Amino acid sequence: MPKILLFRVAQDLSASLVSELSRAGYDVATPQSADVRTVLQQQPDLILLQTDVRTLDCCGLLTQLKGNEATAPVKIILLADGGPLERSRALDLGADDVLSIPFERLELFARIRAQLREKAPDDRLRLEVLGARKREHEAEAALAAIVAQKQTGKRRWIALGVVAALAVIGVGIAVRNAQVSRKSNASLVLQLASLRSQILTQGQLLERAQKSREAQNQELSASLSKQLEELRAESADLRKQISTSPGASLADLDSRLKQTDSRIGKLENESRIAQEIVRVYSDSVCLIYAIVGFHDRKSGARLMFAGIDANGNPLADDKGNVIVTTEGGSRPVYLHVFGSGFLIDTAGHILTNHHVLQPWWHNAQAIPVPSDTFEPTVESMWAYFPGYETPMPLHVRGLSEDFDLGLAAVDLPQSRPRPVTIDQQAAISGGPVVLIGYPTGVQGILARIDEPTLKQIARAAGNDTEGLVQELARRKLIRPLVTQGHLGVVGPDRLVYDAQTTHGGSGGPVFDANGKVIGVNFAVLSDFSGSNFAVPISRAASLLATAKSAQAAR
Repeated sequence: MPKILLFRVAQDLSASLVSELSRAGYDVATPQSADVRTVLQQQPDLILLQTDVRTLDCCGLLTQLKGNEATAPVKIILLADGGPLERSRALDLGADDVLSIPFERLELFARIRAQLREKAPDDRLRLEVLGARKREHEAEAALAAIVAQKQTGKRRWIALGVVAALAVIGVGIAVRNAQVSRKSNASLVLQLASLRSQILTQGQLLERAQKSREAQNQELSASLSKQLEELRAESADLRKQISTSPGASLADLDSRLKQTDSRIGKLENESRIAQEIVRVYSDSVCLIYAIVGFHDRKSGARLMFAGIDANGNPLADDKGNVIVTTEGGSRPVYLHVFGSGFLIDTAGHILTNHHVLQPWWHNAQAIPVPSDTFEPTVESMWAYFPGYETPMPLHVRGLSEDFDLGLAAVDLPQSRPRPVTIDQQAAISGGPVVLIGYPTGVQGILARIDEPTLKQIARAAGNDTEGLVQELARRKLIRPLVTQGHLGVVGPDRLVYDAQTTHGGSGGPVFDANGKVIGVNFAVLSDFSGSNFAVPISRAASLLATAKSAQAAR
């Protein structure tokens, strides 16, 4: 029975959670003390910790729990006061998951089950290691007993034989545990990320494109064009009511009509602004495609798939986990990562996020193998600009450790895209913004392609993600997605706005109403949520200075 501890949970919420979790089959406790000693004594599988992230009152406890070898495996879900910004902050502090208060009980239970499922394979591995250590101690005890007997002759030879046998068994156990450690950890996460890493079959490719198409269609219901359509229908209805209504209600209807027409005018103006920005700068925003490989930190050996079946798919065990190894293997394990970037000068400098150029930077969860065992390495990185069939090799020129900003460069062709215009002045809250990028990466591009063309691309690309992207570029189908919204919070280190995007949109430019870049999109809340973040362009000053120096040197 999984055990759950409730730390610092408000009394009324705690009482209801204890009752509901107990009925669901969990062993629940609400200790008075919330510290490492309590966790060591209780040995829970998961902790629910209520906190106000704005005051950072959970930071110390999270650091202690995740920094202690004995308590680090315990999953921690924060129940956080606040909105999207606070949730994002809580994940940065090291929590495994975050829920905003108030929350749906079914959602909490789903998050708990997901965390416990993720923890189970690691628990099994730790038990195997403990069992191996126990057998090792038993072997040492047996050896000591045999030596202590000081027997001679035939018995001594028997003792030596037993010692040799135990030594061989011990070595075998150690080797097996090392292999199990590598394979189990990697297989667990590779199973979860395999579709992200490999386009396995034509059918799966088409299925993923369909799902992305459906997700985008859902988002269109909140798009600017949809809002305009609804407002115009409302305006027409009000005009109809005015023509047939008695005089007593005319004043109210006329007031409502003026407000509606004013909103229509504002949205139409913002739509024209967006169209102009797209016309001028959409070709300046590139799809960044990185291929990440993995090497054993001790031996340097490359992580490989153990084998490939007749259909070209990686071999899996009886539980469906992809089998990987550092001894031999058939082909390397690669992670395919997508992001956005934009051209800032005629010398070929591209501004993006640090975590796009180094996908593991402050983002260990994005890497599908254990980071303490395997070191990720960017094997290749390319920039795909709209309208260009040939990708451009991307080279890192600078990385900010203070902000999620990175500078890269390409060798531009003679007919190069147009660099964006940057506005170093402070952004104004409430103004319209236009965001250009590649949300969901290649899947977002596939979602906008008609079905017959998509099938042709799937047949041409085969089982290869790199081939798929190249085929899209050859057909000049790589185009960014444009979303609009309004700037909410303007802070010294971040901009908050409601222009919709998701992973893959990281590194894209945020334009103001004047068509100038005011920020670099860096964080999104999953599934196109209503609040996203950018680094103010002023924070890229040092990287931009590097670009100018390089341009002057040329």
